Amino acid sequence: MSNQLDATIAKRFDITVKQNQTFDPVLTFIDEDNIGIDLLGATIKLSVRHQNGCETTCGCNGDTPFEFIYKQDFYGTIGGSENNVVSFNDTILLSEGVYKYDMIIVFADNTQKYFLTGTFRVKKSYASL
Repeated sequence: MSNQLDATIAKRFDITVKQNQTFDPVLTFIDEDNIGIDLLGATIKLSVRHQNGCETTCGCNGDTPFEFIYKQDFYGTIGGSENNVVSFNDTILLSEGVYKYDMIIVFADNTQKYFLTGTFRVKKSYASL
């Protein structure tokens, strides 16, 4: 999965993966002028959760009560020539099902912004015979 994102607004982007396999998207962040957004010193986390009582994850930071049934966090690595590329390399530990996710970036100056939200669908992985 490789996507270029206009980082001026949060986007809905649905993801489908297979359980127990590697989750390794590469995301490139740009502004409205197609210039790379410098993420040097930032922390990037994509949180996947199955929840009750909260219809969207973007902005659900504890202010809206919901029950965590399962949560898996993925932490991104920053790179690229303009430090605007985020890559992940994690194993999907979630059970088969449909979850919600959001991605937050906390910049070096401690400001934070949600960039992505959507459905995180985990499909069953079958072993080869």
